[in-house]
Amino acid sequence: MPSNAAQTMVFGPFPPRRWPWLAAGWLAGLLAWFLVGLPHLEAGANPQQPSARRSPARAAAPAQAQPAGRQPQAKPAAKPQAKPQPPAPSPARPPAGRKAEKIPPPEEISGGDLITRDGVTLCATFYPGTKGKESVPVLLLHNWKSSRREFATLAPQLQQLGCAVLVPDLRGHGESTRKIEVYRGKPREVKLDAAKFRGTEFAEIAALDMAALRSFLLNKNNSEELNLNKLVIVGSEMGAAVAMVWSAYDWSLPNYEHAGIKQSQDVKALVLISPRWSHPGLDTAAVLNAKGLSPVRDRLSAMILVGQGVSEKARDAERIEGKMVLNRPQPEALIDRTVLRLAFDTTLQAEKLLNLPPLNLSAMICRFIEERVIKGETNAGWMKHQ
Repeated sequence: MPSNAAQTMVFGPFPPRRWPWLAAGWLAGLLAWFLVGLPHLEAGANPQQPSARRSPARAAAPAQAQPAGRQPQAKPAAKPQAKPQPPAPSPARPPAGRKAEKIPPPEEISGGDLITRDGVTLCATFYPGTKGKESVPVLLLHNWKSSRREFATLAPQLQQLGCAVLVPDLRGHGESTRKIEVYRGKPREVKLDAAKFRGTEFAEIAALDMAALRSFLLNKNNSEELNLNKLVIVGSEMGAAVAMVWSAYDWSLPNYEHAGIKQSQDVKALVLISPRWSHPGLDTAAVLNAKGLSPVRDRLSAMILVGQGVSEKARDAERIEGKMVLNRPQPEALIDRTVLRLAFDTTLQAEKLLNLPPLNLSAMICRFIEERVIKGETNAGWMKHQ
């Protein structure tokens, strides 16, 4: 088995304040390529290539082909060179060679569709899948004191793969701050503030919020809009801890799939961004140190992303990876590994790491989910759930 060091890919350096200069250099290079007539870049042909968001020079290319170096005759004398304008926000284009599909618009979910057992109204955005009951569901869980907005880039890209993507504001965050409770026999509204959370509130996220989110996905599964049996959870720091703890619970429940009754063991892959070894109210260490076979530790595909510029975060990620690879082989080819840790030469973590433009982590995550679940989980067929 290769050592942990051999299992790690390190990327960098990408200092947090130098990426605008890197992006400017890329733009200048792309523009030069166009002027000498090099082939047009096709963003998305390979998920690990830069996306359209990283190549705004594409939007500045003329609609009609012109010989290299020739200027339009009607062009008046003006500034020597105009800066290319960034493209307007738009849905990601399908990868080259893939048939374009009609992408349904995202839906805002709240109210009766997402109320927890203790009276918290969760708000979320749902991106419907495009593959019917073969759509892989992806649940995106944000960091502490963050919101679902941190996945504004990743969620549409996952939808382009055909995934059904649910992006909630967890209790006390974003728009999910309203709780109705009974006090002296009468209902009253309580305002939740994540900044004041302690261990109990974090545990309630893993237990109660996740139950409500699964119920929403279960209904979508039973209406044949997705395949809950291929669930993927992406978690950012706090969200990563929630993902590990809830996945362990999901795999601890009995499953009667042989009898046509599916009620558990749905999680097939985890993407952990800046995961912590231990989090208040969320005992991830117990999940990773469990005696005997632990599906989360020993079976599920896992991608671990971390900025190695913070030693504590880097150590936690390496420690988690070490536990996950202990009882399974690690092939030499990265694409064949069921556990993949990527360390980047930056101090940025969680949502800031995810959305650092030079890294384009969204494309890496999409590729991992496509290879490990969409293509790799061939035995996880659709079933009605309860």
